[in-house]
Amino acid sequence: MKDKLYEATKKEVMSEHEEYKNADVPIEIWIERNKYLHQHIDMLTEELIKVRLDNKKLSKQIEDQIKQFRNTGGL
Repeated sequence: MKDKLYEATKKEVMSEHEEYKNADVPIEIWIERNKYLHQHIDMLTEELIKVRLDNKKLSKQIEDQIKQFRNTGGL
């Protein structure tokens, strides 16, 4: 006995182009959404780079302070 789910898995999957053609949302809206997402990704990438640079600076400061404490006999 074959059920509906089994039959659905046998069908071919639509390509991305076919999905765009059959979508209820006009392509202009997809373009706007894509543009917004790319801008958001760029913003997050820049923020991540800044955080990594801050992390490197803070790590360097901590290493320098530990060296200073060791040299003065604090640790």
